[in-house]
Amino acid sequence: MKVLVDTNVILEVILQRENVAFAKRSLSVLSQGNHEMYLTVGGFYGMLYTVDNYLRKVLELKKPERIEALRSIMKQVLNKFQVAEHDRESLLHGIEDKTFSDLEDSCQYQAASKEGCILLLTFNVDDFNVSSDSSVKIMTPQELLESSYFGI
Repeated sequence: MKVLVDTNVILEVILQRENVAFAKRSLSVLSQGNHEMYLTVGGFYGMLYTVDNYLRKVLELKKPERIEALRSIMKQVLNKFQVAEHDRESLLHGIEDKTFSDLEDSCQYQAASKEGCILLLTFNVDDFNVSSDSSVKIMTPQELLESSYFGI
């Protein structure tokens, strides 16, 4: 089964934020269950920017070392995640969908839908105003771990 993982879940692991344990465990459970995990190109770009800033400002790495660390981290991400397809139409649908007030999340949702994902894993569930009969279920890592979804 296909799962789109929102950028915030991946960054939680990379930057060792407050909910890192939930994020790590949910990604591990999905990996062990042989589920295909996806991210979006836009999410990847956002991660590049955020992780580079973290390496520069928080860890205070200088350019050659920082760039090598960034390359290593982002290669690890690409080794674990597939990249969800997007096109002009799905992006237009994302920005025109009036049920979303956060257009970036709307585009994430459209990518998940276009890719055929059955789950979108995010820490921002409230930003995804989708109907209960949506083909893409929205869950937090905690909800995934506490559920019987995927036989967990």
